[in-house]
Amino acid sequence: MTGSSLADAGFRIRRMTEDDLDQVVAIENVSFPNPWRRSFFASDIAKPESLCIVAESGDDRVVGYLIAWGWDEIHLANVAVAAEWRRQGIGRELMTAMIRWALERGASSIYLEVRESNLAAQRFYTGLGFVPTYRRKGYYENTEDAIVMERKLERFEPQQ
Repeated sequence: MTGSSLADAGFRIRRMTEDDLDQVVAIENVSFPNPWRRSFFASDIAKPESLCIVAESGDDRVVGYLIAWGWDEIHLANVAVAAEWRRQGIGRELMTAMIRWALERGASSIYLEVRESNLAAQRFYTGLGFVPTYRRKGYYENTEDAIVMERKLERFEPQQ
C-alpha cells in the first residue's frame, strides 16, 4: 500500500463492537494455535483501559483487529489480519492507530510478547520501532519462549 492510505483502498479503522465478534473470532481461530475465546474479546470491548479496533473493508467485512490495554504502559494484547489481506498495510495501520491512542493517553511505552519462532512478526514490530527487551521462558502453551518487545514513546508536553 505504498503511497496510498487504507481509506483510498476502501478500508477504515474503527472501534470494535459486539456485532464484529463473529468475524474477529473467525480470524483469531485461523491465526493462532491457542486462540482467544469470544468472551475475552467481549470483555475487553467494555473496559475503559482497552483499545479494541477493527480494520473494515469497503464491503463491511472485518479483515483485521487489535486489542491493547493500559494507561501509562500499554500492552499490545492481540493483533491479527485475515490471511488473504496480509501484506497490504492493514497491520501497520492498526498498529499506528494504537500508537496514536497511547500517545493521546500520555503513555510512556508500549510492550508486547511475540513467539520466539515468529521471525516475520518480530521484523514487523522492529520496523515500527519496537526493540527486544527480554525473554519470557515457557510463556506459550507449548512452552515456547516469548520475546518481549518494547517501544518507548515521547510524551507530548504542550508549550505554555
